[in-house]
Amino acid sequence: MRASVLVAFASALLASVACSDSSSDAVSSSGSSGTEPPASSSGTSGSAGTSGSSGGASGSSGTSGSSGSSGSSGGSDAGPDGGGGRDYSANKAAFFGASRCAGAGLTLCDDFESGTLDKTTWSVVGTAPVIDGLQHARGTKALHITMNGNGASYIKETKTFPAAKNTYWGRVFVWFDALPVAPMTYSHWTFGAATGTGVQGEIRLSGQLQNGANHFGVGTDSGQSATGTGDWTSSDKDPANAPLAVPTKQWVCIEWLHKGDTNETKFYWDAVEHASLATTTTKHGGNANPFILPQFTAMWVGWQEYQPSTEKFEMWLDEVAVDATRIGCIL
Repeated sequence: MRASVLVAFASALLASVACSDSSSDAVSSSGSSGTEPPASSSGTSGSAGTSGSSGGASGSSGTSGSSGSSGSSGGSDAGPDGGGGRDYSANKAAFFGASRCAGAGLTLCDDFESGTLDKTTWSVVGTAPVIDGLQHARGTKALHITMNGNGASYIKETKTFPAAKNTYWGRVFVWFDALPVAPMTYSHWTFGAATGTGVQGEIRLSGQLQNGANHFGVGTDSGQSATGTGDWTSSDKDPANAPLAVPTKQWVCIEWLHKGDTNETKFYWDAVEHASLATTTTKHGGNANPFILPQFTAMWVGWQEYQPSTEKFEMWLDEVAVDATRIGCIL
């Protein structure tokens, strides 16, 4: 009798252990920790992740479905595109407010809060802009450019060059108040560019009016140079070949990378990369020559429009920044 009881007890115990092992396997198959990882904005989220700024090494949280589809939040990280701890979120509510240049620790950051243009940093090309408080992304002032008809009005700096590895990141907040419109049927305009030695022409941040809408673009104007790629502009095709028109009467944050050591460029709008505007030696809008970047010596921001016009073009720029690593729209 006792033997029967002991055998029954042992059998029950073994069954219990088997059930426990089976449950453990089922849980551990959902992730390395054996528990469902919490949703996280840093995961492998959409466009911010493509910049490296989402720190793809987040591992288990990156597999959590809901965070992977966010696409609009970059989070804080030390990814390969930027420095440790910088916030590359695309949350526009966090872009604005008080000026942040003073504590940013960037190679260059100008908030225009002094009310006068810093002539130790900037030189003026074309019509002189003014600094006022009519619009401002941060603080109380911004650089104001007004052009009646085509031509140039921009500020240019050389003090951040030469850059290590011939590479730099730029960031600027832009308010377009009046862009080319009908009766113009076509217009090509530039709001930022870099130049240097060894290669003819500008490396441009631009836009084009086509089919009644303005879209961002990138390009160059190496013209008839035998080794250049010609005079071309590639237009934005993001997202998914349904690009948004360049907005007016609101602030946008534009970032760009000019990576001269590998001849690559990137373009970000409100902290989201627009991959259709990325260029390499072979991916560009020009001729069959490789797209080679110059040894950068200067960078400018402002306005230049190339087609004959009597229209009024107007914009504001704020918190212009340059650094060796990605800056983002929060810093």
